[in-house]
Amino acid sequence: YLTVQHMDIIDKKIVTHLQKNAQITHREIGIEIDLPTSTVNDRVRHLIKNGTIKHIIKVNPIKAKLVILAYISVLIDWSESKENFGLAVRNIPEVIECHSVTGDWSYLLKVRARDNAHLEDIISNQIKAFPGVTRSETIFVLDTVKETAELPLDISN
Repeated sequence: YLTVQHMDIIDKKIVTHLQKNAQITHREIGIEIDLPTSTVNDRVRHLIKNGTIKHIIKVNPIKAKLVILAYISVLIDWSESKENFGLAVRNIPEVIECHSVTGDWSYLLKVRARDNAHLEDIISNQIKAFPGVTRSETIFVLDTVKETAELPLDISN
């Protein structure tokens, strides 16, 4: 069993600094929150070990020539499909996120593609080809106003 391990105020302060600048040194964090570098090192190591902090590299999609961003809602008829759609989309690299959702749809996908033809290929030949997919709706993103992986941590207490 996994136990929920809550962050204390010091952990939250450390994580807040790391979210704002992943390249900040542990020494700089220590100066900001008045802790020795060794304490910051130990806490960061523990936060990584317990799964609170996950290291990722975020690539600029424009530089990767994946300029199309779309959200695709997918409806699955489970009586028609015994397979797991969630497992299947893990093998589609252009699907950046896949969420099982409430409401009129079964899943919501965040997809990146090179161009409209590439997106159409993903939709027609991979997503709609999955057994039990009865309907999909695609929403194209025209402009991104805000996009962040930063979580709002309460460091006031």
